[in-house]
Amino acid sequence: MKFFKVFLCSVILTISSSYLFANDGYINSQQTKLKSLQKNWEQKNIPTGMQTGELGSVTPRDSNSSAVSLYAKNTNFDVVDRIGFQIEELAATLEPKNIDEPVSFDDVESFTIRIHHGKVTVSPEALSELFNKHILDYWPRPLDELTITTEDDYLNVEGDLRLWSWFPGIWLPAKLGGTITLSEDNQMVYNIDKVSVLGIPLGGLLKMLHVKLTWLLSVEREGAQLGPYELVLDHRAVFPPPTLAGDLSKVKVSPAGLHLDFADNTSATFNKAPVDKDSHIWIQSGDARLYGIVATNAQVAIVSESDTEPLRFNLYNYRKQVASGSIKMPVDGTLIVTIPNDSSERKYN
Repeated sequence: MKFFKVFLCSVILTISSSYLFANDGYINSQQTKLKSLQKNWEQKNIPTGMQTGELGSVTPRDSNSSAVSLYAKNTNFDVVDRIGFQIEELAATLEPKNIDEPVSFDDVESFTIRIHHGKVTVSPEALSELFNKHILDYWPRPLDELTITTEDDYLNVEGDLRLWSWFPGIWLPAKLGGTITLSEDNQMVYNIDKVSVLGIPLGGLLKMLHVKLTWLLSVEREGAQLGPYELVLDHRAVFPPPTLAGDLSKVKVSPAGLHLDFADNTSATFNKAPVDKDSHIWIQSGDARLYGIVATNAQVAIVSESDTEPLRFNLYNYRKQVASGSIKMPVDGTLIVTIPNDSSERKYN
């Protein structure tokens, strides 16, 4: 009996030791893998040609990057409502105005979008929304219910006009037309050469009589300044927040809308986004606050649920889009966010 007890204890100890050694091996394997992944998570992935200064090391709470690096391709990027851009390709940094805070997608006035290079189009519909809901969103307003259409090298405006000096309080149907050029101080100039009120052409008559547009009406909005025969628009101030930064290299008008080209920093180059869709938004580095959670040293790819339509992202309504979609995270820590397109105001407003 004594021999049996000794034998049984030996067996138990052997099994326990084997289990402990096996368990230690499993834990060690996990720790080794975790350390390897942690190095990958903490590796700085700032795109080439951006934030080239010396930066500190990554910590769990701070990547020590001065901005969020964002790349978008074949994407409809709406800031609010339908005011936004059709992005062909765009490389930008999102720079917090308070350098000690991450970029907060819930506080659009807290950061600036600095465009390094890219091509975007503001559609006629988006231009109409920009004027009706933002530029002329005050009272009393000189123009109302504007509809903007575009053709090759020409922009048309149709709506109601109020001539303060002559007919106070009366809306008159009016049409404007003109070309858009880029000024020396990098502002868009709408050179108005056609004016008609109540169907009566006045453009040539006004110039012949030296009657300035500023004598007839006024525009009171930061980023929009009415001149004698032109409307000057500063892209850095005329759009709703967040603030835009970066100089235009070219402006052009076509039936598709107003085309804006940027080329401040053409050397900015991103890694390929880890998605198989050509339409996407790719955040490659920086600290971004989304839903109140800070993604440190973020790598976030955003794609549409649709396989036939390009991604439509609405900055002011991103929470509702994300809540209706899905998020996956591979072992490398990248977030793959799949969202429904923000395709109708009735769904998200």
